[in-house]
Amino acid sequence: MVITGDNHLNYYSQKFGSKLAERRSQIGRAWRETIDYAIDKKADIYLNVGDLFDQISPRNPPRARVIEAFADLKEANVKSFVIAGTHESPATMIEGASPHSLLQEANLARVFEDTRSFGQEILKVGDTSVSIAGISTDRRLHLNMDPLENITIPAGADFNIALLHYSIEKIAPPYWEEAMIRMNSLERNKQIDLFAMGHIHQHMTKKLGNSLIVYTGATEHFNFGEAKNETGFYYVIIEDKKIKEVNYIKTKSQPMTQLKIHTSTLSVENPTKTISDALVKASDPTGLLQLVLEGEIRFDNYLKIDFPHIFDDGKKRNFYYEYLDNIKPIAEGIEYKPSKGLQPRNELISIANQAIEKADADNKKFWKRALELAISYYDQYGEV
Repeated sequence: MVITGDNHLNYYSQKFGSKLAERRSQIGRAWRETIDYAIDKKADIYLNVGDLFDQISPRNPPRARVIEAFADLKEANVKSFVIAGTHESPATMIEGASPHSLLQEANLARVFEDTRSFGQEILKVGDTSVSIAGISTDRRLHLNMDPLENITIPAGADFNIALLHYSIEKIAPPYWEEAMIRMNSLERNKQIDLFAMGHIHQHMTKKLGNSLIVYTGATEHFNFGEAKNETGFYYVIIEDKKIKEVNYIKTKSQPMTQLKIHTSTLSVENPTKTISDALVKASDPTGLLQLVLEGEIRFDNYLKIDFPHIFDDGKKRNFYYEYLDNIKPIAEGIEYKPSKGLQPRNELISIANQAIEKADADNKKFWKRALELAISYYDQYGEV
């Protein structure tokens, strides 16, 4: 079986401007590698563990490419199963169904749309019965809520798989504040042999008793914090009702680099040259580069840095380029206080919380719901 997720087709960011279409094409090419690999290896099963799309209402071109790809899988006798992730699962009835519903209607994949209870399909592959149970992400869950609380995942086959798109405690980064699966919920569902997971963009595997947790990671990089992550998917072989092989297959992602330069390394006479030399070495005309300048420097030396030149040079040498000036200039009698800048999302939350606090008991729930919808809309359409 091929297991993939966090592909984020129809990815959107205002930063790319006229290059957005080309960036989307690269993201689509990386995902298509999962399809071609499944067909080439004559896989029996193809699993997508959520965030196939980056938006709940993607444009028609990526929808068409997805339908074509799943039609290719069906023609190659590869059985496909899909769940919706955080970017494509509807939070309200107004948003309708996930974009995967077309795959279900066209009989190209089994889509587990429900966010509250698992769907299940048991199929026979050779002499082995395989149970595939899936549940889509419930975006209405809040911090400290466990999506698997009091839930028993259906099983009953020789080999049992669960598809989920959530973080898991002790695996997710400690600063993540969201609904999270508790370890004891997984341990309670020890009938599951393989937990196929999406949501965390870094691939990993972890044994839990006799079960295996597999986070597929992403097939592309989507922010500079992920620049050092590998991109790819998993190819898993089951033999004699047990996992025989777990292979991580890398995808050809667009080069992404985060270049950090500390002020202690800059030339006092010509700091611009130090930065430019490092920039030239790190640049790639097909890649994405983020330059981060950090540390303290005397104010008069700070003024020697030719920022327009650094910006123009980086932009010329890379497919996409940005720089962050986190330098703290030091001058006698002048105190520099770095600002966090505009934070519209935090301002939105702050204003809404003030309204909630002032509202009477009957109206509090409406303000809370308004906040949820506003944040959902901002996270989907706001600037990345």
